[in-house]
Amino acid sequence: MVAGASDRADSAKRGELEGPGANRAYNEPVNKIMSKSFAPLFALGSALALSTAATFPAQAEALGACVAGKPSVVVHVAGFKQARGEVKLSLYGADTSRWLAKRGRISKVKLPVTGKAMDVCLPVPAPGRYAIAVHHDFNDNGSRDRQDGGGYSRNPRVSLLNPKPAFSKAAFQVGNGPARVGVTLLYIKGLSVGPAES
Repeated sequence: MVAGASDRADSAKRGELEGPGANRAYNEPVNKIMSKSFAPLFALGSALALSTAATFPAQAEALGACVAGKPSVVVHVAGFKQARGEVKLSLYGADTSRWLAKRGRISKVKLPVTGKAMDVCLPVPAPGRYAIAVHHDFNDNGSRDRQDGGGYSRNPRVSLLNPKPAFSKAAFQVGNGPARVGVTLLYIKGLSVGPAES
């Protein structure tokens, strides 16, 4: 069936286009919408690739974060209560007055929790002494609460009454290549803190 003049008039009322310019007129707005729609997806994909690489040291090496000859630390975070929520690692330098201070950290990394244990690579500015604080935002609500877990590099002893160890208890040395340090997460259990599975 061939479209007549009345069909073309109806199409025009509905905003439909015909003729050689129709494709271009349709495709330009669609391309703009699609490019704007896919830009965040591309950014998300890039972020996921980087966070995945940060989670697995071998992939991080490919990105240059934890390579021989560059100061960095591979943090083995173990003891997640469940593979859910977000984990935040904060890196502190040797200035003890900045240890656990509100704006005292050198850098931080936030990643989705992917298992009961994760390896995360952090670059450091230069060889020296550093310490790491880890927060497991279990319910992913962006704040600290009784569901969350936490820990420090080298697993210093902490309690509900003394939740912040001295820098010296958590500090480790980084040389010209990747250092390794472990953190076992602790969770509130009644009036004490301890590993999720103990």
